[in-house]
Amino acid sequence: MAVSGPIPGLSRRARAGRLWRIGRGRSIARLPTRVWLLLGIALILRIALVSATLYTPTTLDAADFSRNGLSIAQGHGIPPSNRAPGGGPSAYRPPAYPVFLAAVYVVAGQEAPPAARMVETVLGTVSVALIGLIATRLWGRRIGVMALGIAAIAPPLVVLSTTLVSEALFVPLVLGAVACALQARRSPHPLRWAVLTGVLAGVAELTRTNAVVIWPLLAYALWLAGPRRSWRGRLRPLVVVAVATLTVAPWTLRNWLVLHAFVPVSTEIGYTLAGTYNAASRAETHWPAVWKEAEHGASPEYGQILFTADIDHWNEVTYGDALQRQAITEIRQHPFYVLKVLAFNAIRMFHLGELDFAVDNLRDTDIPEVPAWLEILGFYPIGLLALAGLALGPVRRAPLWMWLVPVFLCSTLLVTGFIRFRSAVDPFLVMLAALGAIGIADAAKVHLSARWPGPRR
Repeated sequence: MAVSGPIPGLSRRARAGRLWRIGRGRSIARLPTRVWLLLGIALILRIALVSATLYTPTTLDAADFSRNGLSIAQGHGIPPSNRAPGGGPSAYRPPAYPVFLAAVYVVAGQEAPPAARMVETVLGTVSVALIGLIATRLWGRRIGVMALGIAAIAPPLVVLSTTLVSEALFVPLVLGAVACALQARRSPHPLRWAVLTGVLAGVAELTRTNAVVIWPLLAYALWLAGPRRSWRGRLRPLVVVAVATLTVAPWTLRNWLVLHAFVPVSTEIGYTLAGTYNAASRAETHWPAVWKEAEHGASPEYGQILFTADIDHWNEVTYGDALQRQAITEIRQHPFYVLKVLAFNAIRMFHLGELDFAVDNLRDTDIPEVPAWLEILGFYPIGLLALAGLALGPVRRAPLWMWLVPVFLCSTLLVTGFIRFRSAVDPFLVMLAALGAIGIADAAKVHLSARWPGPRR
């Protein structure tokens, strides 16, 4: 039986979202005990996982992030490129996460990936708190606590938040920006929240380059946060975009001065596109349309680029631009292949098939086999409950722009189905799962009451 309309049992006070009203009559110390308990469980589970996998070798992307962080911690800045044959200055990795690692390494006094992962347990717990806060703001206390509880123990959120990759920082930044945009609707000073939203959106872009796709959504959210036809109404979305741009601008200026090219954040676009849009990926039958490292000779049509880059010692910008031009040529020559890429990457990212890919891909993110299977199997209950939540009326209480945030972040499916890129989508699935769980519980309660009515008084 489909359940629609307001969820039964929510009082007006709960619907007003007064669970975590911090700064106006209630302090953070007066949060309900069950909230603190759930946050404690979230932190303990993440610490336990890191402790159990503390000495997992650091490889591939994690090792490169750590290399960048160590170089910054030692005062050398971003290290030379290990992508371009000619070496030279690099902007391949967006800087925010390496700076985070550098801060940990400075405190630790050495390169210490285990220490960084321990700090990430706190970031993961902050993400859990933000999920509960957003859900409470939108649907009230009951849904907020349910979302908090699911986020605290859900294996995908526990596992993916404790790996040495940029998503550990990216997820709380995205959730923080969304929470600030929602708070602007309730505040008498939405312009202040517009500034904070812009800062978080800018730092998110400096963490992962696809954050820019949600800037228009956040700007639109701030436009809706008050009177829209006044000059203040027109100013709010401009402030979001302007502040986000100014946050990114120092890094862009650094790239201009060092690389002598306009690189807003990263040079990785060409390298990334070439990994999917090549003959070898198109011909792959075991994992169709899978991402391969074209710059390492995985596909023959990039051979001349690789040869010339090696002979002429191309720098990172020249090399990346050449790879990007070839990838765009591949897309133009095989336009329907884009749909194949999208379909198979969605299958991989959401564990609809090719689970052997998921295990291998998570291993490449330094996640051992047992936690990898926990992440995979733990995703299915969340996914099923999220589908149930989509069928319920309360889902419409959240603004459309918020639901478009995970949709826009899924733009990575046009390139790759790496599991860690789903990290920023999972919190929104958890909120839907909380709606689904409460809706199912209420429907079951109504059904049981009708079948076995209690004694009349």
